[in-house]
Amino acid sequence: MAGKRKTKKTKKQKKIIDEYQLRRDLREQMKMMETADLVQETVIHAKDQTQYSEDIRIGGIEGGGTHSTLVIIDGKGTRLTEIEGPLTNPWAIGIDETAARLSAMIEKGKQTLNIPESVPLDCVGFSLSGCKEESTDRQLKETFLQKYPHSAKDCVITSDAVGALRTGLESGGIVLISGTGSNGMLINPDGEILGCGGWGHMLGDEGGAYWIAHRACKYVYDDIDGFTEAPESINYLWSAIRKYFNIIDRRGILPYLYTNFDKSIIAGFTKEIAIGCEKDDPLCLRIFEEAGCVLAKHVNVLWKKAHNDLKLAHGGIKVICVGSVWESWKFMKNGFVNEIHNRHIVNELSLLRLTTTSALGACYLAAEKINCSFVKSYDSNVEIFFHYKRDNYPA
Repeated sequence: MAGKRKTKKTKKQKKIIDEYQLRRDLREQMKMMETADLVQETVIHAKDQTQYSEDIRIGGIEGGGTHSTLVIIDGKGTRLTEIEGPLTNPWAIGIDETAARLSAMIEKGKQTLNIPESVPLDCVGFSLSGCKEESTDRQLKETFLQKYPHSAKDCVITSDAVGALRTGLESGGIVLISGTGSNGMLINPDGEILGCGGWGHMLGDEGGAYWIAHRACKYVYDDIDGFTEAPESINYLWSAIRKYFNIIDRRGILPYLYTNFDKSIIAGFTKEIAIGCEKDDPLCLRIFEEAGCVLAKHVNVLWKKAHNDLKLAHGGIKVICVGSVWESWKFMKNGFVNEIHNRHIVNELSLLRLTTTSALGACYLAAEKINCSFVKSYDSNVEIFFHYKRDNYPA
């Protein structure tokens, strides 16, 4: 009797074990079904996203003190067209005019791609000189989207420095602009943005083309006045000033500086100073060396605020150099290196130049704004043209 009870109990135990196993099996089947549904859903989403990427159109505008560049890409990052345009600095021409010029460039770009006027770009990034003050940037964005809804559905506005850095570096670094004006900016890996300079020709722009041209004229005028003797002969520069501005005497330059002031025209004289350097004019060479020195000061300031992972990266901290003045690097090099080396602040750095327009970085920012992801070719967008390491220079 006891044996029979034991047999029944064993059968009951086996039955209970089978029920638990069945539940486990059912749970595994449910997981497999859920996984299959998820995979199918992912595939469908991927197909939708691929289609979306082929159709999407993203714009980016690099706006400087003398001219601007528009690039339009698709959702895969393929460059479709590039358009040149006028200056788009809101502090120089006002917000309304800036918005109008931005829209005109976009419409011209759309025409080259046969995009109807009524079809706006999905998003546009504006990387403009003069754009780093939040309220002004917001006002420009509102003006653009309200007045020109056919140009873009959305936009993102940032400074020309940020656009340049995002074109060539993924994790952060320094951008040092020396075009018509100058500006230094550091972006740390955590997204922190810190600046040095960029206050315009009245308060700054040291090392920029306007500053260089102004300094040359100042040397000449002070020397002729007998106020301060120039460190080198002014003969070449005084002749170049008269020829460039088409004047006979010193008073002839006054309308350029006041009545008909145009910063870009003054800055354009820097090309004549660079020609003087090619001819080994001592005063021209000195001025460009001074420009190299003040540009290096921007790097010294920003280095102190940079994260260690930027300083300790291979090749040292990366500095993207933007602007036409950097084309005369060979004349600025001594001043730049001496300032870096003598201050004992920077241990190692690499100077890089963009191999493409920073309008591409503005496109990257616009793509991120609408969550459109693609592989960005940072390495091919820059090249190193100078490397400094303290150990390689004599004390």
